[in-house]
Amino acid sequence: MGWAPLEQLPYLAWGLGGLAAGAVLQHLLLRRRPRTVSPPAPTELPAETTVAWREFAELSGDWWWETDADLLFVDTPRPPPAVLGLDNRSGQSWHATVMPDVQEDFAPTVLDTLARRAPLSLSLARRGPDGELRHLELHGAPRFDASGSFLGYRGVGRDVTERAHLAAELLHNEEHIHALLACSEDGYWEQDADLCYTTLTARSGLVGDLAAEDTLGRHRWDLPGVVPTAEPWASHIARLQQAEPFSDFQFCRRDAHGRLVWLRESGIPVFDRRGVFAGYCGTTRNMTTDVLMRRRLMREAALFRRLFEQAPAAIVLVNADGQIQQFNQTAADLLGRPPSTLHDKPLEALMDAAQAGAWHALRERCLQGDTSELQRDAVYLSGDGQPLQIHESLRRITIQDDQPASLLLVLEDRSALQDALRRQESGLSGLSGYQGLFENAPEATLVCVADQVRLANAAARRLFAANSANGLGGRGLLDLLDPDDRALEQARLAGFIADDAQTILPPLPLRFRDADGKPLQAEATAVKTTLDGGPALIYMLRDVARWLHAEQVLRESQAMYRDVVESVKEILFQTDAEGRITFLNRAWHQTTGFDGRLSIGHNLLDFVEEEDRGRVAPHLRAVREGYEEIAEIEFRLRTQTGGPRWAEATLRPLRDTYDRAVGCSGTLTDITARKEAEQTQRNLNQELEARVRVRTAELEASNRELEAFSYSVSHDLRAPLRAIDGFAQIVAEDYAPRLDEIGREYLQRIRVATQRMARLIDDLIDLARLTRQTMKREQVNLSLLVEQILGELQLENPERRVDIHIEPGLIAAADRALMRVALDNLLRNAWKFTSRREVASIRFHAELRDRQVVYCVSDNGAGFDMNFATKLFLPFHRLHGISEFAGTGIGLATVLRVIQRHEGRVWAESSPDEGARFYFTLSH
Repeated sequence: MGWAPLEQLPYLAWGLGGLAAGAVLQHLLLRRRPRTVSPPAPTELPAETTVAWREFAELSGDWWWETDADLLFVDTPRPPPAVLGLDNRSGQSWHATVMPDVQEDFAPTVLDTLARRAPLSLSLARRGPDGELRHLELHGAPRFDASGSFLGYRGVGRDVTERAHLAAELLHNEEHIHALLACSEDGYWEQDADLCYTTLTARSGLVGDLAAEDTLGRHRWDLPGVVPTAEPWASHIARLQQAEPFSDFQFCRRDAHGRLVWLRESGIPVFDRRGVFAGYCGTTRNMTTDVLMRRRLMREAALFRRLFEQAPAAIVLVNADGQIQQFNQTAADLLGRPPSTLHDKPLEALMDAAQAGAWHALRERCLQGDTSELQRDAVYLSGDGQPLQIHESLRRITIQDDQPASLLLVLEDRSALQDALRRQESGLSGLSGYQGLFENAPEATLVCVADQVRLANAAARRLFAANSANGLGGRGLLDLLDPDDRALEQARLAGFIADDAQTILPPLPLRFRDADGKPLQAEATAVKTTLDGGPALIYMLRDVARWLHAEQVLRESQAMYRDVVESVKEILFQTDAEGRITFLNRAWHQTTGFDGRLSIGHNLLDFVEEEDRGRVAPHLRAVREGYEEIAEIEFRLRTQTGGPRWAEATLRPLRDTYDRAVGCSGTLTDITARKEAEQTQRNLNQELEARVRVRTAELEASNRELEAFSYSVSHDLRAPLRAIDGFAQIVAEDYAPRLDEIGREYLQRIRVATQRMARLIDDLIDLARLTRQTMKREQVNLSLLVEQILGELQLENPERRVDIHIEPGLIAAADRALMRVALDNLLRNAWKFTSRREVASIRFHAELRDRQVVYCVSDNGAGFDMNFATKLFLPFHRLHGISEFAGTGIGLATVLRVIQRHEGRVWAESSPDEGARFYFTLSH
């Protein structure tokens, strides 16, 4: 190696200098075109320029390459790095070194460029000696001498493996980003420098009811339905004009249906490479559900506050330390104390001193985790010091997860209740005989006098979660109802009591509240009676929660079924007994374009193409009338948006509760794409069959011509050859003494030529037979065939030293006789062309390439130049003279015919004096 001559430096300038030199090279190569005139001779550069170029080359990461006119690599001053496996390539051809790594679909373009002597630029991937895949770029330009003769190529190469890895990583990251955007609940958007939308994804919430032209090119505050108020838009727009990032900006707009849609956006500014503001990008989240939920919670909180304040029961909320936190007006009235004196006051300060210990024990029990409702009777002191008989109902509640538990107390004046019980006991003394029947009645029953509950049976106490036999006694009947139903029931009871002719109140589902305030639903009815000589009501309740739950489950099931029906892609339909459509899902409009609501009531046949109605009508009628349990038929549906579409219908009878057919139901599947594919396949099959018929006729004519030629060769040519050889032999035997040495040599040449001609005729006839011979595929052990053929060759030439390697167990589906012919020709060639080696080597093996088995016969013989490989398998073409190696030039043509009959490929790789490798494949 050494530095290139000075006159070559102008060409080297095209390929040096990393990225900068690569850009210069690309520019120069694009400007070069094949020319008919000779290029100007390169001029010699000054010495200082030469030194500068050398220093430039040493600092560059590129390497040089150069070929001669035969595209063989020559030594260069700066060879490729050893890690690429391209060093020490001097004398090797471009085709053997570079082309195997070129992509198969790009290889013809590269070969065409080389043939036109045009500037060259290509990328390839190859594995280095360490097994790592390296990515390379090669750029080159043709060289011509002063007369315009092609001298070869000179160029630069560059290892771009790191750049390829970065590009792959960038693509991988982009795929991750797209996946995140697809899975995220947020939408993505982009804006230009004028703050107008340029990109919106489907999840942005902005385009749900808008077309692209209504959003793209608009400002956020100019979107349809947005009303830009002074705030917060003013501060937001000012922030955008300062190109500052923003987050959680919330605004609302009305969609096409007039509904409010709340959106929250966050964005960051984007700048170009010069640092100039280029716009924004960011995300959008639809906050409508969250906003509506917060408003609903606020309304419910206000409602619960009003319920607490206006509740007829005395309610007190006590913290874990026993201090009063909240109370309603009813509690203040019951205790007879001003509200201002109750806040943060210990509850025990309101009790009789003897009650403090019991209160502490009850409070600790409840705070320790007892979730049941605890009750006790206690004595409280009113504001004026008078004792109050109070019944406490105590329950532990948690207001916030991170705060200690509190206690909720419901206080009830026990004095009035005890008076009522005494009156009840005196009034019901005459009912003692019916007490057991009343107590054990399965329906919840209340005895009410003047809208007050006098007595409740066990079923009523269970329904209202009352813990004692008198848990409901003394309470107002209307107090048991939900506040929203009290007015209704009050009016109903008043009308019932006032109507003397009405003795039974019709049942009506109403909402109630149990002792814990939990909602319950029951069907209420009443009958009039008398008690203690006065009017009374027996109020009976039937728990309908199970019925309502069943109805709710049914409604949810129907909603789920409706969602499933509307979401399937197939058309679901039902018709009545006359064939009129009674139900269609959303897929009907998506497939046909007809409005489903307007289509209901029309006969299904009205939407079938007229040519197909005759086939469809009998099936529809048979299914509607119950004669067929299932029918499947294909027909064309009319559409409103274009031509007809093919549908596959599955029909079943629709039956009533008496199993009578009252119509039909079924599905319609759009199979237009399948029908079009089938028609395309039929057209292709017809075209292929026509081509096959034409080709078959051509082959039959060719075979007839070949048979005629074979007959002519075997009969018309053999006779003259036998005559020439026979007479030459007679002359040589009978007239030999009369001939001198030269004459006898001429006779011998005549005989050798006629015998060679006879062998050539035999080979031609054998080649012709291959095309007519019937193939019989079977499992053939190719390894065993190769072993047999090489054994025969060894017997014919026992003096030869040949190193034979045969991979065992190579079995293929092939014609045994034809494969023996092909292998015999390949192995005899290998045997022949290794005859001048002191120790010859012949190998038969297989390898896997692109999921296909490739068989190979290789040797270390004379080899050949790959520039002539295209003529290798043509009849009569020889790459070596007869004086070097005997043969007729038919053997490889025979191999090609055999492999082609097996629908395979055969090719060769070689270099002069480095042996040859013949590859072939076989189809299955």
